[in-house]
Amino acid sequence: MAAITVRNLDDELKAQRRVQAANHGHSMEEEVRLILRKAL
Repeated sequence: MAAITVRNLDDELKAQRRVQAANHGHSMEEEVRLILRKAL
């Protein structure tokens, strides 16, 4: 699997994703993967 790094991510956006991931019961990394899958 490939890995990517996202630089200059707004702190508030990151915090929101962390909370959203916790509410969904998984890691922030998994949350971002799900968001990318939906978007693409």
